[in-house]
Amino acid sequence: SHSNRTAVCHRPKGIREGVLMATIQPILHVPDVDATLRYYRDVLDFTVDYVLPDETGRTIHAELNWRGADLMLAPTDTLSPVARSLLGAGVILYLTDPNGDIDTFYECVRGRGAQIVDPIKTQEWGHRTFTVSDPDGYRLMFAAPVQEPGPSVVAG
Repeated sequence: SHSNRTAVCHRPKGIREGVLMATIQPILHVPDVDATLRYYRDVLDFTVDYVLPDETGRTIHAELNWRGADLMLAPTDTLSPVARSLLGAGVILYLTDPNGDIDTFYECVRGRGAQIVDPIKTQEWGHRTFTVSDPDGYRLMFAAPVQEPGPSVVAG
């Protein structure tokens, strides 16, 4: 039953080699998987790990990676018309590169024509960030730690 809040819901089976934590892999539904894939690869520096075409050759599933962060693409065909009109609404994908030169990356993607919705700046939580809106309306906030957060934002 759902009322038993003391039940153990997670029992690790042992850590597999190289897997240190759970992952989240967002699936972005887009009108044209191939066009979006090219944008993520050519403008935002994602690598393409996997592409699955249908019998006509159109890509129906793609897996992309940005410095260890995974993202999947799927066509909007299966979505309702209402869902199709709301792509990206209310969600920002926050991608952190602990080792990256965020300023160089910012200038690079800006130079490639990315639509910047929030210019680069250092946030009060210690990350330097900027936000891009992709051609389908999804927002990606790229971040790199640049300083320790102040004591007021550290959970105690």
